[in-house]
Amino acid sequence: MYRIVILTFCWFLACIPVKGSSEVFYSESKAGSDTLITETIAYTPESASEYIEKLIVRENLWRIPGDTLYISLRRLIDHYNEPFDSVKNRLENFHYDSVKIGPSLIFHHDTLALRWLNDTLFFVDTVPLEKEPFIIQKTIVMNVMDTFALPFMDRLPDARVQIDSLLKVRDTITEVFIDFAYLESKNIRTHRVSDDSIKPPLLPPGSRKSFRFLEDSSKVVITESYRVLMADQQSPFYIVPDEKMPDSLRYAVATLLDHTYERDSVLLFFSDIDGRRTPFWLTTRNDDMVRYWVKNQENDSITIWLGNPTKFDITLILEEDVYVERLEKKPSDDIPIITIQPQRKLAKLQPLEEIPVYWNYGFQSSFTLNQNYLSNWARGGESSFSSMLDIRGRADYTKRATKEQWTNSGRLRYGTVRTKEHGFRTNADMIELNSQYNRVLREKLDFSTSFYGKTQVARGYNYPNDSVAVSKFLNPGTFTIGVGVEYKPFKDTRINFSPLSYRNTFVLDTAAINQTAHGIESGKRARQEMGGQLVIRNSFSIMDGLDVTNAIRLFSSYLDKPQNVDVDWEMGLEKEINWYFTIRLNLHLIYDDDIKFPVLDNAGEPVLLPDGTPRKAAKPQFNQFLG
Repeated sequence: MYRIVILTFCWFLACIPVKGSSEVFYSESKAGSDTLITETIAYTPESASEYIEKLIVRENLWRIPGDTLYISLRRLIDHYNEPFDSVKNRLENFHYDSVKIGPSLIFHHDTLALRWLNDTLFFVDTVPLEKEPFIIQKTIVMNVMDTFALPFMDRLPDARVQIDSLLKVRDTITEVFIDFAYLESKNIRTHRVSDDSIKPPLLPPGSRKSFRFLEDSSKVVITESYRVLMADQQSPFYIVPDEKMPDSLRYAVATLLDHTYERDSVLLFFSDIDGRRTPFWLTTRNDDMVRYWVKNQENDSITIWLGNPTKFDITLILEEDVYVERLEKKPSDDIPIITIQPQRKLAKLQPLEEIPVYWNYGFQSSFTLNQNYLSNWARGGESSFSSMLDIRGRADYTKRATKEQWTNSGRLRYGTVRTKEHGFRTNADMIELNSQYNRVLREKLDFSTSFYGKTQVARGYNYPNDSVAVSKFLNPGTFTIGVGVEYKPFKDTRINFSPLSYRNTFVLDTAAINQTAHGIESGKRARQEMGGQLVIRNSFSIMDGLDVTNAIRLFSSYLDKPQNVDVDWEMGLEKEINWYFTIRLNLHLIYDDDIKFPVLDNAGEPVLLPDGTPRKAAKPQFNQFLG
């Protein structure tokens, strides 16, 4: 009883709060619960290497194989296991000339399982099959006796059933067939052994491979030999790509070692008495001197020049004429002031040296569209859509010192028209190349040699016949070479006269293109002409921004009707509406006395000669485009 009273009293005293005691207890409890005991991580170089190596080999640790951090850790472990200097010495001291290389044969064996379908038929079991390659067919044979033929069976109907069941003979015939269709669907080829041969053969004719069956014929071993270059057993190499590999490897190693030596740098720090650190890199690529100030406790300083002649050398040079003078206070009256009268004079002018610009380039392109749409138009007509692409480029070479100029230009002009009835058709197709060399003879007169070539891009048809092509690329093609003079009477006008000119018109594919339609005799591929050529080019502007360009080319053959002059005249008029739209009219006239066209009468029928052949004559060719 007394024990219970005493224990109750002690518990009551413990529950009474004492002033200040709860705060102290709370503070101590809080500090104890919020303080974490941290474990110090310490590694030795060996344990650190082992830990990093374990992380590297864990494949599921790395999100991307070959990450830059992964590669850096790998190189760090390699550098720890063996310093780079040891690797460098081993590579430099290796005797590459001691590697002996000679031809040899190596054999590669491949064992394949076989599946025998019968005693002579098998296939190479390399394709998994979902079922057995056999078809099992069962035939049930029964011999039935005709009990109705017995005379007493009509009186004993139950006996007929019993006799049929006793006399009926059952036999099951099981046949197994090879499912060739199933094997063929799996691209499995079967082979048959007959007369010590295999048909079809396992290996293709002329193959370097050979084969042999195992004793139990369950597998076949295919052997293939290779001719290789093999190093001797004393060298670390096995199969080498060529005999020059050791020398190539030696020079490659030397190149990388030199590059590593030049690339890698050593960082040094120079510290002064105040603890300030100045970085200085030791490299093999910087020969410049760097100024470094050395100070004492009085804050006096002198200059030392630091140099880096080689990667592991430092040059210290004290600046000459070093004079240390401490500051002192003096009255302003004692400070001498020296006034110097400056000398003023004009500097001598020197003309700037002109830097010649030899090449000058230019590019110009235009794309023209025309569209016409008609719907239920009482006056008739047809909807159409046409386009024209005109691209020009030039490259001029000018050498003022020798008064020479070489002018080159090219042009591509291609146009199409589309109608609902006929679809797309070509209405313009031309490629032009010009090259001209000039040398000044006197003012406005040059000696000149020129080259001019002309052909087309796509196939051309004589519509409405669009099944037989009458022209295509380089069929026909024309080039002209001329030697003469060029006269420039005023700006943007040139008159080139070449009394000695050669023109060649050719058709390469006479089987597909009729060369007679282009002035070439039947049975020949080219027409060659010697004659004179006159080319006039000029450009000018009229009527407030209307640009006009003209180019006329006249050619006369000395040997064949020189009075009949061939004319090629192209004129263009261009008016710019704004910076985005331009109106252009292009006119092109050609007259070639060697290109003949059929002569038609008033009814539109060809006029025939006495021998029955159509009469042909030269006619002007005209092409006009407005867009």
